[in-house]
Amino acid sequence: MKRSIKTLATLMPFFASVPVLAQQAPLTMSQPQGAKTQVSIPVQPATANINITPRRVIFDRTKRTEAVYVFNQGTTPVTVDVALIDNAMLPSGEIVPVSRLADRGAEAQAAGAKVRSARPYLLAAPSRLTLGPGQGKTVRVRATLADPTATSEYRSHLTVTTIPTQDSGLTAEQAAAAERGELVLRIQSVFGISIPLIVRGGETDAVGTIGPMAPTAMPDGAPAVSVALRRQGTTSLYGNIEIKSGSEVVGLVRGVAVYAEADERTAAVPLLRPLKKGEKVTVSYSSDDGKKAVPIASGTYTAP
Repeated sequence: MKRSIKTLATLMPFFASVPVLAQQAPLTMSQPQGAKTQVSIPVQPATANINITPRRVIFDRTKRTEAVYVFNQGTTPVTVDVALIDNAMLPSGEIVPVSRLADRGAEAQAAGAKVRSARPYLLAAPSRLTLGPGQGKTVRVRATLADPTATSEYRSHLTVTTIPTQDSGLTAEQAAAAERGELVLRIQSVFGISIPLIVRGGETDAVGTIGPMAPTAMPDGAPAVSVALRRQGTTSLYGNIEIKSGSEVVGLVRGVAVYAEADERTAAVPLLRPLKKGEKVTVSYSSDDGKKAVPIASGTYTAP
């Protein structure tokens, strides 16, 4: 029996494309009669690798256009769709499409309700690109301002998603090799990447503070510090978190945003070395939008 399955995995926060990971080992399922069906899952090679620059765009009274460059770093041609998507930031820092918040609970839906979409003020073209291996093309983005004099911020994400190639199923050799009762599935990876497009009217008014901090770990088990970032105002914050022990930098994470719908979010800062028991460090959050870093907030943390 032949069957083709395509899976979509689009990961955004921040701004990296991640392939769908599929089980490559055969699976066994029990049927009502007690018979067993062997399931083989051939996985399409993960050859698509899309990059995009810049990583973030702000439109204001002095800037109305931007050229976003999409580059195929993979080894095969790829076609991508270009779309404007509204996303919400959750207190965990996770970025989730507003259209998918219904099953994420009341807190997530409340965050989604605060998102001010920039889509009415943005135009991005073209909506589809075909890129050869090592080839890049430009997406032109133009913005208008709803009220150039008011302090306001609107945001949508420019999202680039690969389109799976037509899958004709199994080859004759693969079909012939399948045993009786074997169910063969084919999984094809899809990649996505996105950047925030922010449209602002007047001056920014956001201020930030650092809340509670605690020890934590990165997904690979490496030591880290969980830092709560708090925001007030109508605009977002964006910057780098640095942890220093005296003059030694012991932790750093770049490009951490606190969007306008989030009053507070947590960020995990990986450590370059484990902190000693009772070691006191300084944690700073600084904006890097300009040529020189501008402090946003700072605090101290003592390792337990």
